[in-house]
Amino acid sequence: MKIAFISDIHSNLEALTAVLKDIKNRNIDKIYCLGDLVGYGPNPNEVIDIIRKNNIESIMGNYDDAIGYEKESCGCAYNPGRETEVGDESINWTIKNTSKENKEFLKTLPLKKEIEIEGVKFLLVHGSPLNYLLEYVRPNVLSERLKELTDNVNAEIIINGHTHLIMAKHINGKTVLNPGSVGRTKDGESVATYMVLNLNNGVYNYEFIKVKYDVKTTVEKIIRAGLPVELATVLALGGTFDMGKAISKKEIGFKL
Repeated sequence: MKIAFISDIHSNLEALTAVLKDIKNRNIDKIYCLGDLVGYGPNPNEVIDIIRKNNIESIMGNYDDAIGYEKESCGCAYNPGRETEVGDESINWTIKNTSKENKEFLKTLPLKKEIEIEGVKFLLVHGSPLNYLLEYVRPNVLSERLKELTDNVNAEIIINGHTHLIMAKHINGKTVLNPGSVGRTKDGESVATYMVLNLNNGVYNYEFIKVKYDVKTTVEKIIRAGLPVELATVLALGGTFDMGKAISKKEIGFKL
């Protein structure tokens, strides 16, 4: 069985469309989403509509929670100053530009999902097994903390999102995986990332996939929508951008 795991789409329609096309070409049997369908990007309704139309099982991310319940903050670990301002502007814009029906859908998403396939148990969360929405389990996580997070988990495979960084960790017979981000990667490339897990009679292997998409169109949409230019720059530079510094359109790399 071939399973695709996607995460952190963040209202990026072009990235999601490219990833789903790639998934279709690989004859994937099932797709799961680890949350954060919305936020940051210019197409929240279109992204949610695609997830619903394709019956992609998703869990709730912190941005889904914030937009669905119209909160003032997503609970992200922003640095004080401009980064916080950009996050707040993104929240406010997305709340105003997401339909009532789609907000209701976001509120129905579960905080976690436990599944068993071919005898292998999976736990899907957005953040961590101890803090479903907000904890960042980054590639530099200390082994002590990773042990704390997995000790009381019955699943052999834990898959999470939230960090926008590809990760694979193995501890005490358990595997912790992060497929990175479809719509807002922080891995240093202007691409969408996701993961394919191959399962055969209880034996599994996984592969991280990078997909090129029309970044220029997404960037132009962000600017036209009146969203902060920093959000466009993050996409153009693959996440390697300090929001505390001044930027110009030239730095984005596209003619706007």
